[in-house]
Parts: sequence; C-alpha cells; structure tokens
Amino acid sequence: NHKILLFGGGKKEIELLNTLSKDKKNVVVVAGQLKFQQELQLISNLDVMLSMDSGNAHIAAMLGVKVITLWGATHPFTGFSPFNQPLENAMVSDRNLFPKLPTSVYGNKIVAGYDDAMRTISVESVIDKINSFL
Repeated sequence: NHKILLFGGGKKEIELLNTLSKDKKNVVVVAGQLKFQQELQLISNLDVMLSMDSGNAHIAAMLGVKVITLWGATHPFTGFSPFNQPLENAMVSDRNLFPKLPTSVYGNKIVAGYDDAMRTISVESVIDKINSFL
C-alpha cells in the first residue's frame, strides 16, 4: 500500500536496485535518474527514510525527514548518527552474537566471522519500525 523509492548510486548498485524493483509496481528506482537538487526535493517529501549510515540518511535528517538507520559494523554511539534523530530509530546488530561491535568507527575494518552481523536486524523489526511512522 506504499510507494517505495530506492536511492543510491554507482552503476553496479543501480543494476542491483533495478533487479530488486523488477515487477513491483510500488517500487521505483530513482538512483541515477535525478539531478541532485531534484533528489533533495524528493527526499524532503518522504514520510520516512530507511538507510544505512550514509549520505542519504544525513541529507534526509537535515531536511526534517524521520530517518531509520541500520548499523552493522558501526554503531550510532561513534558519533555518526543522523542529526536530531532519536536513538530508537537506530537499529543495531546483535552485540551478544557479535561482541566486538563496533569493529571500527568508520566501518572499514573487517573482522573475520562478522560479515553477517547486520542480518541480526530482522526484516520484521525493520518493517514494524517503518510502519510506526506511516
């Protein structure tokens, strides 16, 4: 019942987004389709942005959009949480299963066996969090 817009960039990423959206009438890939100013205007009209700790999360937050962030190798306590977003909007990996988290401040240090840390954030919990804003 909702329109889902997929943001991102890079040729490989856009191909992946196009694959994910294929045959889904409510999913639109906007990655690579808009100029930056148009993308800002579109983001400013979202009900909610779901993102990793990325530029889009920070842009949406600065535009006053509610932002839900997913944290794998990093953690919002390292200081990179989107501006003015409550901590309960940050969904973190299970630190009981992955006690070395965060593995680095920037998420650029890979720890053996931690590749699937973000998968401990259940799809259902993400959907529930999104629905709480809609």
